[in-house]
Amino acid sequence: MNMIHMTVPEHPEASLEGYLLDCEITYGQEVNRPAILVCPGGGYLYCSPREGEPVALSYAARGFHAFVLRYSVGWDAKGFAPLAEVSWAIGYIREHAAQWHIDPEKIAVCGFSAGGHLALSAGLLAENKPNAMILGYPAASAPLHADFMLKLLEGREEVTDADAEKYDLVKKITKDAPPVFLAATAEDLLTSYGALPVAKAYSDLGMPYELHIFQYGRHGYSLANEVTADGSAQAVDSAFAQWQELSVQWLQKTFGKPVLTNEKSTSKMAQILKEMGFIKEGNKMADFA
Repeated sequence: MNMIHMTVPEHPEASLEGYLLDCEITYGQEVNRPAILVCPGGGYLYCSPREGEPVALSYAARGFHAFVLRYSVGWDAKGFAPLAEVSWAIGYIREHAAQWHIDPEKIAVCGFSAGGHLALSAGLLAENKPNAMILGYPAASAPLHADFMLKLLEGREEVTDADAEKYDLVKKITKDAPPVFLAATAEDLLTSYGALPVAKAYSDLGMPYELHIFQYGRHGYSLANEVTADGSAQAVDSAFAQWQELSVQWLQKTFGKPVLTNEKSTSKMAQILKEMGFIKEGNKMADFA
């Protein structure tokens, strides 16, 4: 695995981290993989570590190139700076798709809570849009209910209903929106009105979506396992933990599964042995090739 880290141009508070799977494939088959860009939650106050790297690495373990966007938060989010940052990140990944063995038409954005609001904003409003969205307990219209988020995005302490209208994403869903996967819980009091209205808007427009509402659970589960529990038993739930596997299955149906071939290929070991002179034509070791 190769890792990258860079600051977002003109946004020194934001950064992009990447986890690129090795593409010098042992059996000589080059594969362009899909990519996931993760946007952690945190109410636009901070980027939750629990919803960043662990999620990206978990997707990497399932064969995706994975990235984490640590976008501007606090008063640095004014003017909805995170939207410009996520758009840049998607564009940057596409720009380097050939170099990193990424399929530029198979880039998904994954966000949680406020990061879900940002991920959905990317799909609806960004110049560089993702090809699919995965939203975990998204704050799709949260600024209408959480004034501090609206104030941070507007960059001022006094806001109006007209300001709030700009960030109500449900009303901005059109037939051009990317396919979406949604996961939330019925007991989540913070974003209980996030996933359902998005799903209904998609349903009304006849757009592709998948919705999973688990009955029990708190807000902010992340992977809902011991890796992201941060020592809290309340952050572990075996039922909700199924969401990521379900999202992988959904992505494989949306993007298509990797194509595997039976074409004869030369293994990396055989290539090195040949270069060192250990394998010659007629040599039994040629079976390596």
